[in-house]
Amino acid sequence: MSAPGPLRLRAAAVAVRDGRVLVVLRERDGRRYAVLPGGGVEQGETPQRACLRELREETGLDGEVVALLPVGLDRAAPAVYLHVEAGPGVPALATDAPERAGASQTNRYRPAWVPVADVEAVGLVPPLAVDAVRMAVSAGRSPGAVRAPTVRPPR
Repeated sequence: MSAPGPLRLRAAAVAVRDGRVLVVLRERDGRRYAVLPGGGVEQGETPQRACLRELREETGLDGEVVALLPVGLDRAAPAVYLHVEAGPGVPALATDAPERAGASQTNRYRPAWVPVADVEAVGLVPPLAVDAVRMAVSAGRSPGAVRAPTVRPPR
């Protein structure tokens, strides 16, 4: 039996606007849940750039990183949660998003703004994502957060 490969760091966007948080509603093999837009940090990529790339792929929206949210660490699935100001527009999977190619009747992705009060009702996972949303809401533009370097998405 081979040893498992190294864990890949995930960068997640926490975008909150007008009492709503941007999530990707998932339906997979009959299970319904939600995740924050985000994904794996590629070799040579900063977490901030990965976060904005994934935000664009999974929601079609550009954004600006505002702050690093100091939530705990899940050792089994390490992630960096970044408070992001998402640009204008209606969220939709980008035409070149890898998720679009993997979508099917039993594997669906739908980006949406949901009320912050409903994050548990929509099944936001993992639990640290819920903590990150609460932190972003309470921090506003960041007393409890660590200011991140400004990074704009690559064009």
